[in-house]
Amino acid sequence: MNQVLFICTGNYYRSRYAEILFNHTARDYQLGWSSFSRGFQESTREAPISPNALNRLQDKRICPNQVRYPIKLSPSDLALAHRIILLDEQEHRPMLESQYAEWSDYVEYWNIQDVEFEQPASALDRLERKIDLLIGNLESESNELLWGNNHLKVQYI
Repeated sequence: MNQVLFICTGNYYRSRYAEILFNHTARDYQLGWSSFSRGFQESTREAPISPNALNRLQDKRICPNQVRYPIKLSPSDLALAHRIILLDEQEHRPMLESQYAEWSDYVEYWNIQDVEFEQPASALDRLERKIDLLIGNLESESNELLWGNNHLKVQYI
């Protein structure tokens, strides 16, 4: 099964919401893709997932099977992914370039900001639209996919 990797800073809010929502929706569409998420930094949170993310999931009647604690990104995570999405270019590009510069050509950015800069309702709305578009693109297979080091480089026509 192909894998999408969502990455944010602490794997507590945006990337976790994206992972759970993508997996729920991909199952509904029988897409043949799944997702997982990681963070660039170790999380110091006492809770396993952001209340903002958990409340929105509950509002959508999506119950995560298992609520785990955040996981820090590793090279093996990047190697497993067929599509790598970083949630905010301004915030995450410097982290990627300092920790995993060799992966710079294999990522895309969505520009969904953290709670300090964007209200959760707005950020999660935009994240939902991005996931819908991603699933639509994956489902229709209208993109030209080029392989590089066992990872997809996506060129939009």
